[in-house]
Amino acid sequence: MKTNAQEHSDERAELHFLAALLEELMRALHTNGLMTRDELQAIENAVHDRTGVSPRAW
Repeated sequence: MKTNAQEHSDERAELHFLAALLEELMRALHTNGLMTRDELQAIENAVHDRTGVSPRAW
């Protein structure tokens, strides 16, 4: 049982890392004028539609 709990913890940590990395990429794209707030919001809304997670406001 411990192994399963450890694997779950490792997977959560990896997902949090990837989410933070993606957010930094999206912020950099916006800061450098490569994406608008509307485009970023469209991405958030698409994620919401697929996962049900509340979209963040850009």
